[in-house]
Amino acid sequence: MVLAIAGSVFDEDGVIHFKFISGSPDDPSFVYDEKTGKVNPARMEEGTWLASLTRVSVVPEERLLLIENRRRGVSATNLERYFENIARSREFSLDMQMDLDPLPSPSLEREIQELARIREAALIVNRPNSDWDDAHDAISGLADESGGQKAQVVVTAARGESLSKNEGVLGIIRRHLQRPLPNLRSLRVVGRRFGESIDRTLTLEKHQVRKAVTVDPRLPQDQQDEIIFGVTREIIETALPIVRERAAHLEDDHVR
Repeated sequence: MVLAIAGSVFDEDGVIHFKFISGSPDDPSFVYDEKTGKVNPARMEEGTWLASLTRVSVVPEERLLLIENRRRGVSATNLERYFENIARSREFSLDMQMDLDPLPSPSLEREIQELARIREAALIVNRPNSDWDDAHDAISGLADESGGQKAQVVVTAARGESLSKNEGVLGIIRRHLQRPLPNLRSLRVVGRRFGESIDRTLTLEKHQVRKAVTVDPRLPQDQQDEIIFGVTREIIETALPIVRERAAHLEDDHVR
């Protein structure tokens, strides 16, 4: 896959909006004729290829990055490799590893707290910076001592029993969820509420700060951009208070 920046806009409030295109110049292109039902090679001008557009916004001062989630678009994993390649090509760092971890929604901690019985808890954490000094928990400490980049743990309760909601692995999970920018790559908690007979699975994938929007593909491209970037600004307005509140809470805990 080839990634390229097709445009950028700088907002007065410090947000940078990018338009990324992605695709493979080597992939053959075809068009489908609805009238005849035939598939024919697409006629592309020399040096051109089909690409998908993805909008990405960055708030550098807050270390936030927002990605438009669309089929065949640029993913967080693609951007991680993109930034690593830039670091190497500019000789900024030959071994930099970039992780774009999701920002957990407050709903995740609330739903974990509502569980009466927790059967299983699992999480994957990334090294938060060039070392593990910013992560103070047993899992991160073990990863640090091992010289690792990621650490994963799964804890399962005995049959008919429940994991502790405040200690052990759940305690670590809750502390991560209360950090301004947690280095959680993945999280899964399986349990059930009072009065329920079926387990529910809570994941970071389902509980992260995001917003859905429908855009008419027939609109001019600049209008589509404005809609997406407008929603991005709304998400930023939601995310910044969450990050700052968690930062203030963390600072208070350190003072105490």
